[in-house]
Amino acid sequence: MSQTFFSRLDQAEKNNRLSSLCNNRGRVTIWFKGEKEKHVLEVVSYDKDSMTLALNTKDDIYANNLEILCSFEFRGMNFFSQTLFQKSIGDFACIKFEGDLFKSEKRSSYRLMTFPQHEVWAEFRLDEAYEGGKVIDFRTKQSTTAIFNRFLTLVEGDSTNPDALKIRVQDLSTTGMALHIGELESRYFPKDSVFKKVRLKFSNEEIVIPEVKIIYVVSFIGSDKNMKKFKLGIRFENLSNTLDHLLGKKINSLLRESDHNKDFENFKK
Repeated sequence: MSQTFFSRLDQAEKNNRLSSLCNNRGRVTIWFKGEKEKHVLEVVSYDKDSMTLALNTKDDIYANNLEILCSFEFRGMNFFSQTLFQKSIGDFACIKFEGDLFKSEKRSSYRLMTFPQHEVWAEFRLDEAYEGGKVIDFRTKQSTTAIFNRFLTLVEGDSTNPDALKIRVQDLSTTGMALHIGELESRYFPKDSVFKKVRLKFSNEEIVIPEVKIIYVVSFIGSDKNMKKFKLGIRFENLSNTLDHLLGKKINSLLRESDHNKDFENFKK
């Protein structure tokens, strides 16, 4: 199952992205909705007060104040917005970001297929889960079945926290992750439930995600056809710029490590 999620940036994040794009002499793609022709232009300046990017052309590409679409890539992430085409005092083409700026789940990089090569675990605090604003009492549910307690022993690994549940991550990006679980534990991860302070545990580092949301729960056939399996799609909510960069840096370093391993495998053939 493939889905694309768009997250809206707040005003501070929006300004930070546009400013960073300008400082790095980034490029934007602009086009009129429904038209195939697109224009790729370099950013030459940024006005923070009006949230306007000046581009490296003086051509009258579009009519003044025409609403057009804009996209750009920055640090492996894709951003989209509806903008206004204008001309600056120096007659440069400009785009004004009056509307929202969105970050896309689909990434040209920074998506890591962790299993089986990389061991990454997600640890959930069972006392920090919500469903529709209502607290889910996992500890009460645990006490009703010895089977679930045995499951906790299997998935927690070396965790010594009785209120924590640790599950291996299947794939990971800065916008979310996927996990595989069994039928029994699927009841503890209903769609739209929210978990606070989820810990991503790498071999030599730990990153805490303030809030995650279960976006989808779908069944699939695993290696054991007699055991029903589910895939969880989990989205990271309200991730700060600092945390986004930290997680992206970690994932990118593991991606480079994976590429080096593949090069070595090809060399040895």
